Amino acid sequence: MTENFPNGAVGLLDADLRHKLIAGQGFEKVDISASDLQGERVQDVYSDEMLDVIEPNYRATLGGEPATFEVPIQGRMLEFRTHPLTNENGSVHALIAMSQDITEHKQREQKLTQQARQQQVVADLGQLALETDDLDELMDESSRQVANALGNDYCKVLELDSETEELHLRQGVGWDAGLVGEATVSAVEAESQAAYTLENDHPIVVEDLGTETRFSGPELLTNHGVRSGISTIIGPFDEPWGILGTHDTTRHTFSEEDVSFVQSVANILAEAIERRQYQSELEQTVADLEESNNRLEQFAYAASHDLQEPLRMVSSYLRLIEQRYENELDEEGREFLDFAVNGADWMRAMIEGLLQYSRVETKGEPLTPVDLNEVVADVRDDLDIRLTESDTELEVEELPHVLGDETQLGQVFQNLLDNAITYSGEDSPRIQISAEQNGTECTVSVQDEGIGIDPAEHDRIFDVFHRLQGRDEDDGSGIGLALCERIVERHNGEMWVESTPGEGSTFSITLPAVPGQEI
Repeated sequence: MTENFPNGAVGLLDADLRHKLIAGQGFEKVDISASDLQGERVQDVYSDEMLDVIEPNYRATLGGEPATFEVPIQGRMLEFRTHPLTNENGSVHALIAMSQDITEHKQREQKLTQQARQQQVVADLGQLALETDDLDELMDESSRQVANALGNDYCKVLELDSETEELHLRQGVGWDAGLVGEATVSAVEAESQAAYTLENDHPIVVEDLGTETRFSGPELLTNHGVRSGISTIIGPFDEPWGILGTHDTTRHTFSEEDVSFVQSVANILAEAIERRQYQSELEQTVADLEESNNRLEQFAYAASHDLQEPLRMVSSYLRLIEQRYENELDEEGREFLDFAVNGADWMRAMIEGLLQYSRVETKGEPLTPVDLNEVVADVRDDLDIRLTESDTELEVEELPHVLGDETQLGQVFQNLLDNAITYSGEDSPRIQISAEQNGTECTVSVQDEGIGIDPAEHDRIFDVFHRLQGRDEDDGSGIGLALCERIVERHNGEMWVESTPGEGSTFSITLPAVPGQEI
């Protein structure tokens, strides 16, 4: 074809770029016919804009170089292919030009390109939402990307204030200076596009605001010459956070893919906002818990000192009474006095245990590599007299290195061994400490052959001040196992017991293993 015109059009041009022959189909799509071109030079029939593309390629073809190029004409896109024609001595004396209307192909190509771009924007914004804690950064970038991807002049993120029933321009692009962060739009006015958007659970598309009958544009849009756009709710329909809207100053027909794209970006913003709100609530909860724990610790510390002082006085005066009036007291009086002294001592032990319990988190040392073999060896030395007097048989297998607080772990094993001896029954205690490692976690068990524990008590024994036996049979503070469990939890581990009455008990704990070291 000769130039711009149609499917299957072909033209023969001489060295002066004059059409010697023109034929084919497709001229009906443009205002130029084959007869208009026949015998005419390209310089006499084409506009300067078209000549800027056609003439250099034609002349290059006359120079012996075939060419392929595209030329827009009257809203159509034509692809030209040119080939040189030579005479008997090999000289180029003319060219043949063929054209094909590729408008639909280019439109499909542009549509696919735009869809791919939109999908990439959604992916990039999704990644940014995961990486940043700054919602305004995400909203600003979303506004820019949406406007660019759709070729629109404006984009905005409106935040809903339910109390004032207004939408605040939180972030956006294209708007007059000073409006972002300051401008507001009514969320309830009948003529407001924003209010209409909030009333619908689907995106609202406007092709021409001038002929729109559902609503009129607020000043924010009309003052900026907006004619078309898409707006949709950010967040759930029944509890919206705000609105994402993008607009243009020209009449615009938006595709279903364009609408889905805007909705996808709104969904990303909604998820990021929800995640940030959850994070803020979580941070506030943690802060409240830390404050509560600090207050409890202060209370426990103050209580331990304030309560122990009168207890010391009670104990001291009771002992003075015992010393000075021992001969004047009968057996029942001395028994009552013993009960009072023991009660004061018991109360002091409970207070000291409670103080230890309250300080597990705040007074613990950082977790560092600890050799449990050394920890258990130190505990064994501390309990040497008790082990000897009770004729305890203690077997300790090879233990792992763990990440822990050496002092606190010593308390755990001392309590467990002490309990195993205390509840051994009538036979001499037989205790075994073993361990196994499973990847990054170690399980250490202390097994005895004592009196055992009723299954109904397996969980309750870790409660503060809970004891299996009465005070007359057990003189402990009742806080030992609760303290052990809290220490283990501080090490991100778990503690449990497996036991059957009359067949002994096995207390197990999990602790983090030292990377690279195994039993």
